[in-house]
Amino acid sequence: MVFGRKKRRDGALGSERAPEDMSVGYNPNRDDTLFWLTEEGYLIAQDVACQTEYVEATSCPSCGASLTVVAHLNRAGQGLSEIVTLCCGCRERYSFIFDISNTAYQTWWAGLLGPHYVQQFDGPPREPYCPAE
Repeated sequence: MVFGRKKRRDGALGSERAPEDMSVGYNPNRDDTLFWLTEEGYLIAQDVACQTEYVEATSCPSCGASLTVVAHLNRAGQGLSEIVTLCCGCRERYSFIFDISNTAYQTWWAGLLGPHYVQQFDGPPREPYCPAE
């Protein structure tokens, strides 16, 4: 479920935070397709931190309150990562499914793990299809 584009302070799609504020979960090689949709409707994630950033920048479409993460599901075998949230206002539940099969994410992860890297998703990487609206 996509609620709208996320824009940086400079107006581009991407992070609200500066790279120096990021944890080890930040990919310094993020590109312009961050948070685009795949043809299947998954959000493009290019590191671990951006998934949390997306949720933090999204408000409940029903009441406008903030969302809190209640579960982060590893679906790496499918090339996906799912974050389940709960609205702090109306208690509505929302799930965000991120594509982690893409080249930017997998290259970043391989660089972090070096020889210990094992790609869990056997299929070809999903490609960005269109910007999230």
